[in-house]
Amino acid sequence: MKKYKVEFTESEKFVVDVLAENEAQAKELAEEKWQEVCKNGTYHYLQYGDSETEITTVYDVTNTDDPFNP
Repeated sequence: MKKYKVEFTESEKFVVDVLAENEAQAKELAEEKWQEVCKNGTYHYLQYGDSETEITTVYDVTNTDDPFNP
């Protein structure tokens, strides 16, 4: 048997509504609003859709000193 570490990446999508003159300003305003809602802990209200989980990397640690706990 070999020892493997499997890395997962989970992503979530959020939508922020802003009024802006152009796309660049919209990004700037959305960034500011995002920082505010994260600071307030209310970002979950802006979540859009389901989170996605995928296996991104598999590491073979068989012959290493890497801590292993199956």
